[in-house]
Amino acid sequence: MQRCSLCHKPSILKWSTSTRDYFHCHHCDLVFVPKEQHLGPTEEKARYCLHDNTLENSGYVRMFTDKFPILAAHWQDVVTVLDYGSGPGPVLVELLNREGYRAVGYDPYFAPDTDLAGPYDAVISTEAFEHFSSPARELHRIVSSIRTGGYLAIMTMLRTDQVAFLDWWYMADPTHVAFYSSHTLSWIAEAYRLSIRYSNNHDFIIYQKD
Repeated sequence: MQRCSLCHKPSILKWSTSTRDYFHCHHCDLVFVPKEQHLGPTEEKARYCLHDNTLENSGYVRMFTDKFPILAAHWQDVVTVLDYGSGPGPVLVELLNREGYRAVGYDPYFAPDTDLAGPYDAVISTEAFEHFSSPARELHRIVSSIRTGGYLAIMTMLRTDQVAFLDWWYMADPTHVAFYSSHTLSWIAEAYRLSIRYSNNHDFIIYQKD
């Protein structure tokens, strides 16, 4: 038995491969890899450095800019923005600043000294939640950095019953250790006193802090 890395309830082994085990929590519906099977910091950072996450990568840039109209339609009075998990190249920070926001990035490997106290009008976390070895700890830090009435936007691929988990490309990345469903995102809203303002039930959700 493992304790869920999000809600800390007992969880059961659901799937196994030759390299990793995947536990499922029936309380919050998170699927997670136990910490003893996570990559070490040096290997994890090295893998992140291999990503082509630059302003010259048009597909990567479009992943962000396609979400900007959705953000504009579902949040209000946002000026200061924290990109939580900004990576080795803070592309989103640059794009947000070009849009007129005052954005900064935080990353435990590449921008660890960023002020997390805020409070920020909004926090955006894109393709980072699946990497969190302790989602509960990270969510506490994130929500604490948002002003009352501010926003949290998360981009992470959601687990669904329509795709066989072990055939899902998203779980094959060894740095991906937490997998969320729509039910998990609803649980997060209730547990962290957030209201869901938008969800496409696929890979993007916007919360507002109550």
